[in-house]
Amino acid sequence: MADTPPPNPPTPPSGDGDKKPRKPRGPIDSRTMDELTRDKEIIDATIDAMNSDPQLVTDLSAHCYDSDNTVTITPTSMQALSDQAETALEAGGAAVESTSEFHDATETESADAKKAIAAIRNAQARAKELYEETSPKKLEGWYIGQPLKSRAQITAAGTAIYGLIRYTDDQGNPTTPKETLPNYSHTQIDQFKAQLGTFYQDQTRQSGAQEDASSGRDTFASQAAQVARRRRKVQLAIDAERPAQDDPLGRDNSALRRRLGLPPDKAMS
Repeated sequence: MADTPPPNPPTPPSGDGDKKPRKPRGPIDSRTMDELTRDKEIIDATIDAMNSDPQLVTDLSAHCYDSDNTVTITPTSMQALSDQAETALEAGGAAVESTSEFHDATETESADAKKAIAAIRNAQARAKELYEETSPKKLEGWYIGQPLKSRAQITAAGTAIYGLIRYTDDQGNPTTPKETLPNYSHTQIDQFKAQLGTFYQDQTRQSGAQEDASSGRDTFASQAAQVARRRRKVQLAIDAERPAQDDPLGRDNSALRRRLGLPPDKAMS
């Protein structure tokens, strides 16, 4: 590990104050994953139906599945839609992993924060013993009496205290400490530095995991919603071309409609 804690530890979000870090939304909605899986099944079933029915290909080519009505329904465009659904499913899986990583990182940060606070309090206790009667004004520099509830507070206090007791510079060269605490050895200072450094690393990991989880959820939600809209437009086209009742050509479309997720005996709602 580097000889000193990071000189510029991660800056908490604006307005962090004493508030706990914001948690991302809950796990990916399993219902959305299930619906997306069903969407892909319908899309793939439609591709199979088109491959075995040239007339269905011809009929559906008069329809489009995108919101601008520019992407014609063809076997090729349907395969692209199937690939899009697969990509969305992968995005959902990645978002689940990122959310899990965020929660793991948060738990680790919480545990290491307790160790960092304990190290800070121990140094403060020694400083209070040293200066409480003789130089009480000096206690302000040790953050004595200040809360250690937020990331910002722990970081500020830890960085300030280490700056007073460190015995090496950023390059690892010996330097004279600004303050010397009673019975506080180099070994204890090294431990103080290590505990703060671990806490700083946790902050970086937790913040990165939170960003990944939030971004992953947004990507998944957007992709799943678009696949669902396009799947519905494909079904509306099939509903028109292969009606449940009164088919102009007298065909019984019930079996096909079931395969493609449509009511066999009534129009799509």
